[in-house]
Amino acid sequence: MSETHGLQTGRSVKAKPLIVQPIWDWLDHAVIVTDCNLAAPGPTIRYVNRAFTRLTGYRADEVIGRSPRLLQCPRTDRAVAAAIRRDLGECEIARGTLVNRRKDGTEYLCDLVITPLVGPTGETAHFICVASDLKEDQSQTAVTRLSGELEQAVTLIEDLERRQEEADELIARQKSELAALAERYRAMRVRLDDTQERLSLRESALDRSDREIHRSGSELDASMEELRAMDEELRVALEQMEEANEHLARSNEELRRLQAADADKLHLLASASHDLRQPVMSMGLFLDVLRSRLGEAERPILGGLMAAHVSIRTLLEGMLDTARLDAGALEPMVEPVRMSVMLDVIQGEFMLQAEMRGLRFRVIPSTATVYSDAQLLERILRNLVANALKYTTAGGILLGGRLCRDAGNRRHLRIEVWDTGPGIAEHNMQSIFEEFRQLDNCDRDQKRGVGLGLAIVSRLARQLSHEVGVRSWPGRGSVFSVTVPLEPMHRS
Repeated sequence: MSETHGLQTGRSVKAKPLIVQPIWDWLDHAVIVTDCNLAAPGPTIRYVNRAFTRLTGYRADEVIGRSPRLLQCPRTDRAVAAAIRRDLGECEIARGTLVNRRKDGTEYLCDLVITPLVGPTGETAHFICVASDLKEDQSQTAVTRLSGELEQAVTLIEDLERRQEEADELIARQKSELAALAERYRAMRVRLDDTQERLSLRESALDRSDREIHRSGSELDASMEELRAMDEELRVALEQMEEANEHLARSNEELRRLQAADADKLHLLASASHDLRQPVMSMGLFLDVLRSRLGEAERPILGGLMAAHVSIRTLLEGMLDTARLDAGALEPMVEPVRMSVMLDVIQGEFMLQAEMRGLRFRVIPSTATVYSDAQLLERILRNLVANALKYTTAGGILLGGRLCRDAGNRRHLRIEVWDTGPGIAEHNMQSIFEEFRQLDNCDRDQKRGVGLGLAIVSRLARQLSHEVGVRSWPGRGSVFSVTVPLEPMHRS
């Protein structure tokens, strides 16, 4: 069979010849084989036989790769053509009669029978069209004979394709079996190699086991010696533990004696507190009486007496508070405290002292109610104001509070004491809260106290869970603050 009449897969690729071509080439009816593409511009002619050339005048090389629509003319029934495409799209055999045009331009009535050709995958691979020229003298017998020949050809093609598919399946099974055998052979080789390796490892393990048994005897002897040494160490440790227990018992006895001494000290302190406070309070009352009776000339003397009275009172209260803190007898009683009353008391106590020293003392009123121990909070503020008066020689002192919030968004009142004193260097910010620490009193001048005021402030604030802060500007002044909650605090 020549390549001119062979099936082509495209315009630029030579098609492989079909094994049924000799049958089609000798048929009396035109046979056209196309691909299965029904989308515009439609299927492409892949093969025509010799009867097609006699019917249309077109040679095979003139139509292969082109659409069968080249045979249509204006008289071609479009509805019949659409019905044929619909039947082929549903994988059905399509029949129809169309008016076509030959190469020389003459028209002829063409009877078409188009059959889908199903490939090995179960999908349509090609369309086979048998076309004949309907003449007036053509009988029904010829049509019947042509249909029979077409069915025989389709049956032959299907049988050949089925045999080809069976042969392909047989070859695939044989290849799969060969691959499985090869895989089993490789697995057996791997298992054999693995077995040989395990045997070699077992022999090596036996050799090592013999050496280990010999070495274990020596190690067992060494272990027994270590056990005897450990037993001796344990005996020594037990003796040391007994000594430690005796020492602990003596320490506990000493602690009980110290606690008893602290209790006695606390009892003595409670007894002496009233005896010590009474003269100091009486001195304050006498000074208030003298203030109203002395003239302007005696005011400096009165100011000195009142300063001495404040120093004695502050020193006494500091010593008593320190003793109570050391003895653990200072237990705060937190309750609502009105700041307006407390600030009025502090203003009345320190206003005259500030005036006698030529200083301005201003208290900013506050209507806030805080939660604290009233007596201990007043002690903190009095110590802060007394400390400011002690170190301020010119200018003034300001006492007031401002609202703030902590990290948990709880409301607090930060009570601040501002002064125009000498200020505090950065490296001394923490040491000023130590007991008996005065930054500029190297000669231990008792008129300026003994350095307990800020230490008492720090310890009382810790007892109340209040935050104490300090900011300072050397040469310009300082500000001490204590932050008190405006809401009840849940103490753990």
